[in-house]
Amino acid sequence: MEKIVTFFHNVLAKSTNFNSLTPVDDVALLFPEFLELVKLCIKEYQKKYPNQDITFTETYRSNALQLKYYTDGASKLKKNGMHHYGIAADCIFIVDGKRTYKGDVMLIRKIFNAHGLTTLGMWDSLHVQYISVADQPKLRSLVR
Repeated sequence: MEKIVTFFHNVLAKSTNFNSLTPVDDVALLFPEFLELVKLCIKEYQKKYPNQDITFTETYRSNALQLKYYTDGASKLKKNGMHHYGIAADCIFIVDGKRTYKGDVMLIRKIFNAHGLTTLGMWDSLHVQYISVADQPKLRSLVR
């Protein structure tokens, strides 16, 4: 957890996107160990679907945007979601050069979970994060 806290302070808090009111898909704002695991999972997925790729619709999310999502009814969380710490990403498939949600969702979720990553319910089927939901309060308490 300490590495995530350090990444938050040294990279995210200094980013020009820290207070962005629009979605950010910059992979440089993902915790490096998390990004490497996700890339590994994508490569494994591509063994079955070599003509598909997976990219991100959202990586980092500011607390300002999180509050907007909450106010709009799109989230039950007001602030400090896992995107804010660079350890969550929302994915999308690329099939025939086009971004789509029509890929093998169940397979990529299975691969994410097999590599120790956390997925949420099917209401947010292509969300993946580095730590479990149970560990989230500990991370929030460490970041000041």
